[in-house]
This record gives sequence, structure tokens and C-alpha cells, in this order.
Amino acid sequence: MEYKYDHFGIPVKQKRKGMIYIPEYKVWSSDYEKDPYRIEWIFFENESHLHPLIQTISHVCFLVEDIEKAVFKKKLLLKPIHYQGYQMAFIEEEGVPIEFMQLSRSEK
Repeated sequence: MEYKYDHFGIPVKQKRKGMIYIPEYKVWSSDYEKDPYRIEWIFFENESHLHPLIQTISHVCFLVEDIEKAVFKKKLLLKPIHYQGYQMAFIEEEGVPIEFMQLSRSEK
């Protein structure tokens, strides 16, 4: 399995200017593609139902060719979901969340 670094996500306690709202998850997120270090700043509303590790611990995100293979036999924090042309999932590895993303064929 090949992992390609995509971004680093950091939970924050206050919303930042320019964040985008993701209503399905009650989350506000910055556009890491515009950040020189590819940092994603993330603010979680109190009503967010995402796993507490995702909400409180910084994560690294890797692009993968096959998300199902990447999460196979791993401890899932968020099962693979489709979102805006890609699939994403979170696993837990030694108490730390790790995100995997699989881009659609057209975005590769």
C-alpha cells in the first residue's frame, strides 16, 4: 500500500476567517489547498457527532489508491464515505486519528 501525504488537520477552538461549513458533520474547515504547508484548520460545533479523537487530536491525511484496502482490518473512526468527488475515512492508530482519501478517477 502506497501512502501519499495530502494534508495535516488541526482542531481549533474558534472559527477562522474563510472557513467553509460542512453541515452534515457540523464542522467548519479551512481550505488546506491554499495553505503553503497544506494545513487544514478545523472547528467542530458542539453538535458534531464525529468521533472525539477526530475532534480533539491533529491528524495526517494520506491519498490512497484503494480506500477499502487502506482501512481493511483497521480500527475505524469514520467508515469510508463519499464527499464532493472523493472518498474519505478515518482510522485510529495508537490513539491518533489518520485520514485516508481516495480521489475520483477524474481528479487524479
